[in-house]
Amino acid sequence: MPTLVQFFIGTGVLLSLLLLWNIFLEIRLRRLTRGSDGKNLEGHLATIARDYQDLEEFKSALHSRLETMDVRLKGSVSGVGVVRFHPFAGSGDSKPSFAVAFISENGDGIIISTLHARNSVSIFSKNVSEFKSDKELTEEEAGALEKARNSLHT
Repeated sequence: MPTLVQFFIGTGVLLSLLLLWNIFLEIRLRRLTRGSDGKNLEGHLATIARDYQDLEEFKSALHSRLETMDVRLKGSVSGVGVVRFHPFAGSGDSKPSFAVAFISENGDGIIISTLHARNSVSIFSKNVSEFKSDKELTEEEAGALEKARNSLHT
């Protein structure tokens, strides 16, 4: 059976170990709150909070800008189709005339076609809205519009 002296010695050793452990933890806590450059933990947390707020503002501005760019891109020329053709039968192997369609993702744009004759060139344009023209399209113009529409998906 342990004696009273052994009990006090054991308790003293245990208290000494607990005191050393407490000192060790206190040193580590002070080192953590002081920081490497002498600032305290609250200063570091405030800096992180400001940086996070700046990041959120940047993210919001970027998201808004991307939405604006997406709207603008949908209205820009995204599809192009060209059909070269020979407007007059028996006039050689070259295909000097062409029809070209420039359209947006929404199908709005223009078709420009040319007719090259021996001594003249005629240029025509037709508006396109939602992949349709209010004027009748020639076979070549319709082909150019279809090529432009197909180029949107590639």
